[in-house]
Amino acid sequence: MVDKTLSYLDYLKLLDIYFQFSSTPFISNSIHTIKPLHSKIAIKERQDCIEAVLEVIKWDGKIPLSDIPDVRDILKRIFIENALLETQDFLLIATFLRACDGIIIFLKKAYNKQPFINKTLESMKQLPALYKKIVRSINPEGYIEDSASNELSRIRTELFAFRERMKRHLEKIMEREAVRPILQDAYISLRNNRYVIPLKPNFNEALQGIVHDYSHTLKTSFVEPVECVEPNNSINVLVNEEKEEEKKILKELTDFVRGFRETLETNLKAVRELDFYHAIALFSLEFHCVRPAIGDDASLEIKGAINPFIALSKKNETVPIDIVMDKDKQVMIISGPNAGGKTAALKTMGLLSVMAKAGLFIPAREKPVIPFFSNIFALIGDEQDISMDLSSFTAHMYGIKDLYNHAGGDELILIDEIGGSTEPQEASALAMGVIDALIEKGCKVIVTTHLNLIKAYGYTRPFAINVATSFDTDTMRPLYKLVYGTAGYSNAINVAKNIDVPPVIIEKSYAYLGKQEFMLNDLITSLEEEKKMAEEEKRALLKLKEETRKRLALIKDKRDEYVAKVEKQCADRLLELELEIESITKEVAKRERTAITKSKRRLIDLRERYGGAGVGKQEDIRINDYVLVKSLGSKGHVVDIDKADDTYEVIVGNARMKLKRFFIEKTTAEKGPARTEHDQINVAKTEGPELNVMGLRAEEALKELDRFLDRSIVDGVPKVRILHGIGTGRLMQAIREHLTGAKYVKAVHMDEKNSGITVVEFA
Repeated sequence: MVDKTLSYLDYLKLLDIYFQFSSTPFISNSIHTIKPLHSKIAIKERQDCIEAVLEVIKWDGKIPLSDIPDVRDILKRIFIENALLETQDFLLIATFLRACDGIIIFLKKAYNKQPFINKTLESMKQLPALYKKIVRSINPEGYIEDSASNELSRIRTELFAFRERMKRHLEKIMEREAVRPILQDAYISLRNNRYVIPLKPNFNEALQGIVHDYSHTLKTSFVEPVECVEPNNSINVLVNEEKEEEKKILKELTDFVRGFRETLETNLKAVRELDFYHAIALFSLEFHCVRPAIGDDASLEIKGAINPFIALSKKNETVPIDIVMDKDKQVMIISGPNAGGKTAALKTMGLLSVMAKAGLFIPAREKPVIPFFSNIFALIGDEQDISMDLSSFTAHMYGIKDLYNHAGGDELILIDEIGGSTEPQEASALAMGVIDALIEKGCKVIVTTHLNLIKAYGYTRPFAINVATSFDTDTMRPLYKLVYGTAGYSNAINVAKNIDVPPVIIEKSYAYLGKQEFMLNDLITSLEEEKKMAEEEKRALLKLKEETRKRLALIKDKRDEYVAKVEKQCADRLLELELEIESITKEVAKRERTAITKSKRRLIDLRERYGGAGVGKQEDIRINDYVLVKSLGSKGHVVDIDKADDTYEVIVGNARMKLKRFFIEKTTAEKGPARTEHDQINVAKTEGPELNVMGLRAEEALKELDRFLDRSIVDGVPKVRILHGIGTGRLMQAIREHLTGAKYVKAVHMDEKNSGITVVEFA
């Protein structure tokens, strides 16, 4: 009986649906032999593999497993010594190799590769040498190519030449004057692998030859002229040689394939395993399955559970159910009216539990938790066996006896209509005895019933829970949902009342129902009312709790908002202070540079005054006028004038500079050779294109930098290097800010080899 559990739960039919999602012919047996596993490790391994394939499908689409040929028989034959494969066998192997290459390339590009995918990639091998040899030897139509061997190419070349000569020779025979009258038709034919011509039956008068065939009417003889016998013999010799060479090529190719048989077997195994999990993954996507957790305790919780067969039949009208059975509950009693969904709920619980134990994903929501049952047994349906002269009740009890004898503890037992098909009082007593015995063994039991005593059992036992299939009392239709903590009514008399059965019948039915049944119904009704009151009080408490939580959350949000506001004000004020300090620092540096500039001007004035040079009245200076740069003592010519700023742009030698009017005076051009780009300037030469300011404060470094740049510009140096080091970076930042925007600077950048050096390129 216990062997029928998978059949009772429609699990075997479910495997047929899984197989419909397969892509190759290899996995029929693998799919149809999926059975519940006996260790958590094995379940987790299968779940990991399914999840790995699911991730690939979600990110990259279906794995290219379709149109893969079945090469299992071919691989078996090459294990036989001296076996010879046919050309079509080689084409199938080539197609298989090409498919394997496609799978490998696809998986290598996959975005999210989990261990199973990486393991598959490691096991599968590409065989380019074998593939190339096959396609080079055999074309897609199964014809052995001339390139398969040099000997075959030679034979076919000679054979072609012989045949062409034979055809030309026969054409000449047909053109003879003596042959034309006996010629039945002007074409060359092939009979018995020999070239012949169609002649009339009286051909012997004009031509000697051998008849190889006749037409259907016997009016045409296919004759091989005597003079063509030897050439035809030569052609047949070559044809035989061609066949022998082709056989030799196929044997060599078979031996070559045999050398890769282990790799081919490994690839086939990998493809088979990949398609196995690929089919399961596609099923899981189609039915919105999720990965169940195999719990360490006895808690059973499946939210939004759906039976795949109900989903197939009702499509979008399928009603999910919540399956909840805490670890302290050992018995679930499902009750309700006929056709209310009790058996469907029982089957859904059992089927999804079996799927989880088999390592499969289940159609549900969120994160289902299912205990690790040592086994799952079910007894569903009418077990009446007429051939064995068994009544329905007797067969039912045989099934229960079988379940009890096989149960050892930690099993899930599902029994539909427990204790049915007999007198209600005895049936109830017997059913409660069965439940007690199974619980003592440590089993988790789920039953369906119409018996009120068993419903009362569910209310009076702390380890039991009543579950009702919901029913619309107005329409008298089942809603296919489960209501926990309550028992369902059979509603037989109420249904009769709803369809306007005469009141007299209803009254007599209540009279026959019996006092005890009324008491039981009253007990159930009172328990239901108390339960409703408790639920209302619970809802009120939950509402109060929720309001309190919201208030606390609001206070917390306001507190967080106030703290965030204060922190922002502090951060803004701190930023203002930092900007103010930076502004003050720049202002101090600017004032120092201004003071230095004034001192330079004062020094020049003193030199003018005490050096004997008269100031005199300044002359107007225009573009192209020659001027004397007082600070340098060198002459240059004006190329641009900014009157608004009283600034003159002067070229001295190969240096270009902007000077105030005060620092220049008009002069005449020097006599002698024309001015060149290499006029000498009498200033001190810079020691080199580098300035080391490491260890100086920013203000001191900027002073040295200005003096160094002035000398470098005068010397015509195209670029210089400033050695400032790395340190805190403040000195480097001050130098680069000082140089940024300067008109005489073309570019400022860090040295490629040393970040502690700044390179300055002049305009």
